[in-house]
Amino acid sequence: MPKIPHGPAVLATSALLVAAPAAPAASSAPATTSPSVTLTATAITKALSSKRTKTTVTVANTGRAKLSGLTLRAAGAKGVQGTIAGAKRGVRALKPLKAGAKVRVSVTLRRTKGGPTSGAYGLRVRQKGKVVASGRIAFGPKATPVEDTVVGRYYWGSKYTLNGIQQYTLLFSSPGLVFTGDAEGTFPVCTAVTEDCRPYTYDPRTKALTIDGKPATITGTKLELDGQAYFALGTATAGARWDTVLTYSNSSGVCPLYCSSFTEYLTFRPDGTFIRSAVASGSGPAADYAVVPADQKGTYEVRADGTLRLAFADGKERVETLGVFPDKADAYPANPSAGIVLDGDGYFDIRD
Repeated sequence: MPKIPHGPAVLATSALLVAAPAAPAASSAPATTSPSVTLTATAITKALSSKRTKTTVTVANTGRAKLSGLTLRAAGAKGVQGTIAGAKRGVRALKPLKAGAKVRVSVTLRRTKGGPTSGAYGLRVRQKGKVVASGRIAFGPKATPVEDTVVGRYYWGSKYTLNGIQQYTLLFSSPGLVFTGDAEGTFPVCTAVTEDCRPYTYDPRTKALTIDGKPATITGTKLELDGQAYFALGTATAGARWDTVLTYSNSSGVCPLYCSSFTEYLTFRPDGTFIRSAVASGSGPAADYAVVPADQKGTYEVRADGTLRLAFADGKERVETLGVFPDKADAYPANPSAGIVLDGDGYFDIRD
């Protein structure tokens, strides 16, 4: 049954959630020239000296097909000597990479006489003599490596159709891979290209983004892809207490000719308790119906892993991924009066 939210993002609007990932290691900007290969490197955040300093370079296959025949070599920098582990005559042959796979290679840098203490050292990945990816290792105390700031963001969008409002998610779970299914129960981490895990490329310097080969744009908290808009959600503070009533509604059929719908109301109280109310109804040429089950009560817990736990008085529980909508000022209120997303479903405050 299609999922249908009510409230601030009902029709053409949508929302993006930013999950709170662990802070990524500082790395140089990926500068890819191919939609299926990325090259990143951990920055050296101290002055380069004549002593060897080791760092790590990562080459990832973000495409749908296996890649072979890749080589890694230095583009170099004046006054800097670089050594790529396993290289022969300066060229390191890389093992074949399955779709979504990556390989890490150690690279050692040292400053030669008169060389710079700060700067960047270039690297290139080639296939059949053609450069398919390039990047650099930033070094020096004033180095400002650019992180892949898309990783960890979770976007949510919705669109009105005759069969209800469809909802969409984009969870950038790992470098080069975005999860496009519903994040139910836990936030998934993509490790390879699958039906739900699609490849993406992102250059944080130019903000150029492609998802599954299609161009996308990011402006502030808004992401647009193939005519669909998404917006950023925030994370709730662990242990938070709320005072709001949020509504989720879902429908299917050819509305309004014949239609089945489901609506759920969640009332959150500051004492950590909640009340769940629901109604299911339908209409059609033969008969109309409505089912209103008894209210359910229990306690709720906003957890540190980004999920919400609803513990019902009858011993049952629901654990769902949680994202908080921004308010009109693009802030994320401690009391989520603007709405939340649970397991990919939009809940909104529709009270006057």
